Amino acid sequence: MRLAAIALVTPVLLALAELAVLLAVAHFIGLGWALLILLATSVAGAVLIGRVGPRAWRRFRGALNEGRPPGAEATNGLLALAAAALIAFPGYLSDVVGALLLIPALRRLAARGVQAAAVRRLSPDLAGQVFGPRTVRVRQHRHEAADAEAPLEGDIVEPR
Repeated sequence: MRLAAIALVTPVLLALAELAVLLAVAHFIGLGWALLILLATSVAGAVLIGRVGPRAWRRFRGALNEGRPPGAEATNGLLALAAAALIAFPGYLSDVVGALLLIPALRRLAARGVQAAAVRRLSPDLAGQVFGPRTVRVRQHRHEAADAEAPLEGDIVEPR
């Protein structure tokens, strides 16, 4: 129930935040200019969707054709497509987040987080197929040597 409440409240809060930013921008530069900028960024986002979508699909298919795990290409392509969609969505906050995701270094950082979240939810075998071999951190613990003088507790079991 808690997740459902969050899913209902989040879009409302985002819409209110977008409206507040729109009103603040309109106060500084005028409503006409604020709406014109929103229209221009929405058109730019639509153009970006048309360019980014096919490019992401080609890279994904190329990875499959070459026999490489497609996870990195899929994640990068989906984030680029999400960036374009956020820019196409009318709103200043979504435009800023979309523009930040268009920066390759920030998109790689976001992709690492998305991949880590996906790997946690996938089986190890499937995660390896999608994202390639995984690295495993091995932690070495110091075990204190057992006291040579102390007797070991246990039962002796004779082999049959």
